Amino acid sequence: MTKNILTNFLTAMLLTTSMVIAQDEQDVDAIEKARQAKEAAEKAAAEASAATEAAIEAAAQKAAKEAREDAKRKKEEEEARKLAEAKAAEEAELDAAATAAAEEAKRKMAEELGLDYDAPSNETEDTETTVSDSTAEEFVAKNPLGLNVGFTGSVGFINGEYIVNTPVGGSLVVNTPVGFKAGPLDLTLSLVLGSYNGQVGDGESLNALMLGAGANATLANLVFSESHICVIGEGLGVRNFTGLSLEKIMNQGLGLPVNVLVGGEGFIATEADETGNSTYWGGLGIRLDYNF
Repeated sequence: MTKNILTNFLTAMLLTTSMVIAQDEQDVDAIEKARQAKEAAEKAAAEASAATEAAIEAAAQKAAKEAREDAKRKKEEEEARKLAEAKAAEEAELDAAATAAAEEAKRKMAEELGLDYDAPSNETEDTETTVSDSTAEEFVAKNPLGLNVGFTGSVGFINGEYIVNTPVGGSLVVNTPVGFKAGPLDLTLSLVLGSYNGQVGDGESLNALMLGAGANATLANLVFSESHICVIGEGLGVRNFTGLSLEKIMNQGLGLPVNVLVGGEGFIATEADETGNSTYWGGLGIRLDYNF
């Protein structure tokens, strides 16, 4: 009986020990699983953090690259704009210089040919405006009223057979603003009144009054010619005065409102006196003009 009791006791102890060992093994497995789960979670978190940082770094590098390219593009555009502006300014300066030279050439050519010069209303440079304005004023102020009055005195040295003593006298010429331009010629209407005294026939006196109208032609303010259909003596006649004008020297060079003309003056009279004889005479003429 005692043996049975001991056997039962040992069996109970073995069962109890087995249960305890089994419980310990289960506890160890749970802890290990928890530890593994924790390690897996920490690894996943580390990988997620690394992925986030990589994404952020990639985004930053992309933004930096785009910003650099944008800054480079803007710089190139700015340089191109400055270059274009400099080129445009240079072209404008060259155009202004060319325009000024062209206008100055036109002004000088008009001055040489005796033509009116209309200065441009707008100039790119103040100096050019000053030159053009002063030139325009010079052209306008030269004949503001368009009237020109001159007195011509002449001494004859050739004549027709009817004249025995070449007439000497003078004439008053009035140039009016009525006229027009024919190419380089400046044509204006003029009137003439004069008196010439000489001897004809057998020594009789010739006192020929002259009254007529005609036209004046001037080329380059230098060469002039004026012709008049007149009443000379007792009939019709023709007067012509051709020569050189000193207007450039007197008006433009010295700034005087007068002009001197030197040339040959000739007359043709169909009826010099009451006898009805026709004749002619001519000589050297000098005229002093005054511009109004």
